Amino acid sequence: MPGLALLFAVAALTVKEEGTGLRESCEPGEGVIGRLAAGTPAAVRFAMNGCYAVEVVQNGQTLRGFLAASQLNGIDAWDAARRAAPSVDSPGASPLAVVPAPDNPVALLSDNRPGEALALLERALLDAPRDPQLLALAGVAAFRSDRGPRAIGYWKDSLALRPDPSVQRMLDTALREQNADRTGEPLHSPRFVFRFDPAVMPRETARLLLGVLEQEYSRISFELGCKTAERLAVIAQTREDYMRATGAAEWSGGQYDGRIRVALLESEPGGPATRRALAHEIVHACLAATGNWPAWLHEGLAQKLSGEMLSEPRRSAVRAAAKANVVPSLANFSQTWSRMSSGHAALAYATALYAVELFYQFHAAYGIRNLLRNPDQLPRIMTDLDARLRDE
Repeated sequence: MPGLALLFAVAALTVKEEGTGLRESCEPGEGVIGRLAAGTPAAVRFAMNGCYAVEVVQNGQTLRGFLAASQLNGIDAWDAARRAAPSVDSPGASPLAVVPAPDNPVALLSDNRPGEALALLERALLDAPRDPQLLALAGVAAFRSDRGPRAIGYWKDSLALRPDPSVQRMLDTALREQNADRTGEPLHSPRFVFRFDPAVMPRETARLLLGVLEQEYSRISFELGCKTAERLAVIAQTREDYMRATGAAEWSGGQYDGRIRVALLESEPGGPATRRALAHEIVHACLAATGNWPAWLHEGLAQKLSGEMLSEPRRSAVRAAAKANVVPSLANFSQTWSRMSSGHAALAYATALYAVELFYQFHAAYGIRNLLRNPDQLPRIMTDLDARLRDE
């Protein structure tokens, strides 16, 4: 989801000047909740665009309000920690690597628990209903928990209070999806909420696919060592509606953005291509729950664990391209593949799958679950795989 750089942390800053006003929102003209003493510790709840939502203790009373960056000491260290963490909109990945906390909505989003994050944010909005940052983040949580109309409402309210191009882009995405949505009453299982177009997929077929989703998640989560905290939303649409909703490249057949979305690529819904597409996106969801991983590993594992295999001519093409430096090293692969041309995408996907095949061939003793538990080993392994891609 593009553009919204919201981060939470458990770091504490301190107030710079005696008598600093703790305000009701980030707008300079808003009311002052209280005056703070210099050196007062301020625990950061979230920050965006130079404004910090903080919690302070004043005369034995806990206050929550807003301070500008210029009013706080320790901003440089806090921002350095913030920049080291992924952003909410990291593509195909778990949004944030932050210290989990029961009252930290972005930590909940990073743990694939957008419904719980939304509940916390909506409680916070009872106290600050006109705060544009809270409204914007509530929209993110609503969108990721597949509550599109509620997300649209929150983003519209946020924009009415303060225009923001990143929020506008998210609103435009949600409105585009809503206009292309022909899904009906969803089906539920222990791990999934499945939405589908009843005009093209009979409900009985959808029930069968829901069973397939559960089976595939069990298989893939065992392989990768991941788990779900909330039900995952899965949306199956016709190819035309999928393209209208996502604006994806012409070669795209599925997306994961906190929800799984697939295009129905067969005349008979629920066939092998649809099942492979669902398994592919489940891998992305699984990896997103374990950390922030590079796109080549996401796409290589998604292909391998959905049953795709490289032919020998495709392996030869990847080796030739790697030796000629037509493809970058794995460490330099782009994180964003959605706007690649068909030709570049085909080569990138083949390279990713070949690299993962080499991992399973030469690092089987170490194992993929062990790698996902020890991300510090990834640079060493990428160096080895790069050498094998170019030397085999």
